[in-house]
Amino acid sequence: MKRLLVLLIAGVLCLSLAFCGRKGEDTPQQTSTPTETSEVTTAPTTRPTETTEATEPTPEQVVEAFAKEQGLTLADWPESLIKLLEKNPETEEYVLNYPFKKDMEPEIDLSDCLNESGVPLLIQWDERWGYTEYAGELMGLSGCGPTCLSMACIYFFQDATYTPKYVAEFSEEHGYAVDGNGSAWTLISQGGKELGLDVVEIPLDENRIINNLEVGNLIICVVGPGDFTTSGHFLVLTGYEDGYVKLNDPNSPMRTEQKWELTRVMEQIDNLWVCRLPSE
Repeated sequence: MKRLLVLLIAGVLCLSLAFCGRKGEDTPQQTSTPTETSEVTTAPTTRPTETTEATEPTPEQVVEAFAKEQGLTLADWPESLIKLLEKNPETEEYVLNYPFKKDMEPEIDLSDCLNESGVPLLIQWDERWGYTEYAGELMGLSGCGPTCLSMACIYFFQDATYTPKYVAEFSEEHGYAVDGNGSAWTLISQGGKELGLDVVEIPLDENRIINNLEVGNLIICVVGPGDFTTSGHFLVLTGYEDGYVKLNDPNSPMRTEQKWELTRVMEQIDNLWVCRLPSE
């Protein structure tokens, strides 16, 4: 009887130990399951790089490539024209055509500027006169003064003979051209009168500017470094409306088309002159 009791107890102990062994085996199986973090760390740590766009060629590279196509070299262009293209991309055609048109003297017919509703826009680097020398440089670089005065004369006199080239020659002959510096301010104040305009210098006063533009007068102004130039530049103010001034920039059709806050332009003006027809 005692022996039977011992055998029963031994059997129970074996079953209990077997159960405990199975429970211990489950634990390492659960902890070895891959987590989301471990999956991320095995993924690539960098993404494929996107293809970068080709960089735009510099103005010098543009001219050099064009020169090669034409059997020329970069030396066939003045360095000043390369710098002009750097500052003003609008001049690209004018700059590239320099070797082929610099010695031409095309006929200048501005009759289409007559009887226009507004002030005609003339550009100093127009190929009809832009390769002409003025003030020791090409007129495309230095001819803003004569070009502005030309616009005023054609507008008021309705006479197409007052071309930028004509006014530039007038300026040279009368001592208003300054080698390396374009035009003296006296080209407007005195030269304008000699050409037949009534020219009056006015102070930098907002009301004076607005009043003159609203009655149809033009204002030629010279501006310093800012939106229009890095040195000095002539502009023609042609109108005013709701805080904005209309202007003709002889160096940029694009800037001419923009709307300009009068106060912003005034911050850059160094001097200004009202131009109108002489009163009878």
